[in-house]
Amino acid sequence: MTMNKMRRKTMLVAVLALASVSSQLLAQQPVMPTRHEKQAYFVTTSNVKSQPRQVTASAATGDGTSAESRAEQRRKDFISRNFRYISMCEWYPGMRFMVRPTQKDLVVRTFSDARTGNMVSTRSLNDSILVYEGHANPTGTLHEQVIFHLESNPDQKYQFEVPTSSFDDYCYSKHGVPSLAYLGDVDMAIDSLTGKQVRVLERYLYQDTEVSSGSFKPVDIGDAKRGTVMTITKVGVGTKDFPVKIVVKEPDRNGVEGQEYFQLVTISRTNCGLRDEDFEKSDNLPHTFQGSFQLLADRVAVPAEQQLWVGKTVFTFYDTEMLDETEKPQKIAKMTSFVVTDIYGLGDSEMVTMTLRGKKDNKMYTKQVSTTNTKVTGKEEVLGELFMEGDPDNLEGVRKANLPFIQKGQVKIGFTENEVRMALGEPSDITRVTGGTYQWIYQYVDTNRPFRAIRFSNRTKKVTQVTR
Repeated sequence: MTMNKMRRKTMLVAVLALASVSSQLLAQQPVMPTRHEKQAYFVTTSNVKSQPRQVTASAATGDGTSAESRAEQRRKDFISRNFRYISMCEWYPGMRFMVRPTQKDLVVRTFSDARTGNMVSTRSLNDSILVYEGHANPTGTLHEQVIFHLESNPDQKYQFEVPTSSFDDYCYSKHGVPSLAYLGDVDMAIDSLTGKQVRVLERYLYQDTEVSSGSFKPVDIGDAKRGTVMTITKVGVGTKDFPVKIVVKEPDRNGVEGQEYFQLVTISRTNCGLRDEDFEKSDNLPHTFQGSFQLLADRVAVPAEQQLWVGKTVFTFYDTEMLDETEKPQKIAKMTSFVVTDIYGLGDSEMVTMTLRGKKDNKMYTKQVSTTNTKVTGKEEVLGELFMEGDPDNLEGVRKANLPFIQKGQVKIGFTENEVRMALGEPSDITRVTGGTYQWIYQYVDTNRPFRAIRFSNRTKKVTQVTR
């Protein structure tokens, strides 16, 4: 083989190897979101006719989850794969932000004109899109400047002066640049979440109003709607701390169109300005995506001990409410039996969703329950308290003829100990009484539940007297 042929062969191998490496690198890159037009970022719930374009104060007082520590303990889900936190130290040219000042931001002038050095009114930049260029320390300045240009006019540049001695000192903090909502999260959310179905985990959402441009009202959707499946109809821009505005629509029922609600959330936390410890506060949890919504295609597996419920026959220990196949709330009587068909987690919370098939009506139901006794609102129902394993028609010491009384919480003469337990639960006290009897005392903290003393025969272990 001649020297020239050997050189050509060597070059060909190198080119092919480079092409192979390049294709592998491209395959590993995340899908980049679409850069949407400015108008696409302004969305409202359908109860208002006009689209507000003015300053929107934050609808929240805090934010959400303990981000990375708990995320590392779970499998990587859709959110962590597509919304990466980018610290200010990692910002790169081309990152896009929208000026979304709060009332506090309007008082302080954040930016200066890069050409003149004069401070610029934040109000004049409201809703403008700024593109990050980098940072520099111009001659004659004490602090480094973070530089942006106006997307609609790249020649117009603005600067934010970091308050510390150097950019490196400042970028490791969580403060970021005031009044800037990160559009990377908004773009990705528009592309990947619009049209998706989610289960609503938060009870308090919001609706836009027409009282003034950009105004909104909080809405308590109630425990009945909390946990229902809704559709993400629109995604837009929110605030600096909570840059993604997610609009969800409830299902139409009985010919009545479902309402729309919105929630402002931080997803990647980029430039949101909140410290890690802030994400640990449970009262701020709703304003993260995973605190407010659960993607139906991205369910979280539950521990093995909870999975043991799947396939078992259970019955309700007290009256409750469940959602039927149409997401409509249904009253469920005590001692109603079901087969558990599935159980799965709801993000990072202690709540799980159970799907159950009724033993008698063969219909499917959904129920959210807590896996711990630690209640946040005081209204959560606990898995091990609401459901008991077994079939009410075939329980030891429980006669079928007495089930109608047990369902109503009534105790009759002749009831067995198990029948009393099924009707009233465990007694608060047991006392011995003369004359060959003993007594179960039911003294409730809840004043709506009457005091009861149930006397049993020592010989038959059956009820001989009921005293209220």
